[in-house]
Amino acid sequence: MPCTRYIIVCEGESEWAYLQRLQSFLDQQPLVDGAFEPPLRFVVPERVVVKNGTFGKLKSRHNKTRRENKKTSIKIWADFDLYHRNDKKCADHYAQKTGGIPDFLFSFHNFEDFYALHWDGDRFQEWRDFGNKGHFTTPLHSDGYLPEIKRIFPGYGKGGLPVDFISWDSLKNLKCNKSHQPRSNPHNLQGAWQLHRFYHRRDRACIPWVIGPTNSNPGSIIIPDVHPSH
Repeated sequence: MPCTRYIIVCEGESEWAYLQRLQSFLDQQPLVDGAFEPPLRFVVPERVVVKNGTFGKLKSRHNKTRRENKKTSIKIWADFDLYHRNDKKCADHYAQKTGGIPDFLFSFHNFEDFYALHWDGDRFQEWRDFGNKGHFTTPLHSDGYLPEIKRIFPGYGKGGLPVDFISWDSLKNLKCNKSHQPRSNPHNLQGAWQLHRFYHRRDRACIPWVIGPTNSNPGSIIIPDVHPSH
């Protein structure tokens, strides 16, 4: 199986840290089919961290990265909350983006919501209860949701993740929980992909969100019958 490489332009340090943990997890998995390297590699140098989620900043960093990397596939990972609220006309600008800018991979509505999908049990239910009080339909600003996130997940810190955060268990939770994430898209932005849909595209056989260990082979690949749509 050939290695597929993606450069991911990240809104912030949390996304960057997550991809570092994910790549470390991938690198630890057994190779299959005589491969010499993992089937997927995220290329995420610190210079692709924008520290800003507005459309113009992300577009500018994407274009700069594209000039430096002519052949590698480039994706953009951002929070959807700015686009949901149309802060700084983000939704308007996104709706008018040109063909050279890829559809964004969005955390609905922010990284902390994506983070919560990796949990189960009482903590995950507490996050759902909090979100269903209004955050899922009208995303709060960080000063509105971060205190609650830190209460539910005491070990969470913005911009950093434990080295063992990505595991078979957390990825299994993500796969099982993705249907519970917010879906509100009031501006009907076309091509505003929920992040998990990216992992069910043509390369889905390589992506750990759709793989899991089996009793017979801890590193075997399971491909579900999932076909994404916008």
